[in-house]
Amino acid sequence: MEKAKRRKTKFGISLMAFGLLLIAAAGGLFAYNTVTDKKAGEAADGLVKEVEQAADVSSYEEDENGEVYAMIDGEKYIGVIAIPSVGIELPVQSDYSLAKLKIAPCRYYGSVPEGTAVICAHNYRSYFGNLKYAKPGDKVYFTDAAGLTYPYEISLIEQLDGYDSERMKENNGWDMTLFTCTYSGKQRITLRLTRTVEEDTA
Repeated sequence: MEKAKRRKTKFGISLMAFGLLLIAAAGGLFAYNTVTDKKAGEAADGLVKEVEQAADVSSYEEDENGEVYAMIDGEKYIGVIAIPSVGIELPVQSDYSLAKLKIAPCRYYGSVPEGTAVICAHNYRSYFGNLKYAKPGDKVYFTDAAGLTYPYEISLIEQLDGYDSERMKENNGWDMTLFTCTYSGKQRITLRLTRTVEEDTA
């Protein structure tokens, strides 16, 4: 009887120790993500200024498709995406890769001037984490590397399967798509944008 009690006590202590380890691991992961998010935000702020400066001093270039870009630290940036209602203002890289996605949002597909662009970013709070707070009708602005601003309005917000890349690229009258993953990573928060009647400004 006494041995059984001791076994139960040891088992209970082991469970408590395991629980504390899980809590510590979760705390460490949260701290790591918080630091990573902060660093990403600070880096993005600096890149936004550099892209804007490229337009100010006309140091941008043009690719084979006639789309402008600024070369910064060996990477091409096509402009800055801004959603004032949710506090987003971020540089956008010309093309997509998992490595580049850690630096800044990327053009996943298409072209801004042609109205087919799809732009993605990590769900860091300082990147596209606030997309979940956006609402239909919110204004969105993309300013290219030459300083030309394209105004949009959010027409539709939907969640797509994380592996449905073809549906992400589909164009049903939208002029731009923005997306990021949910925290589970299984779905993508997707914003479909329509160009507004406002005149583009330079």
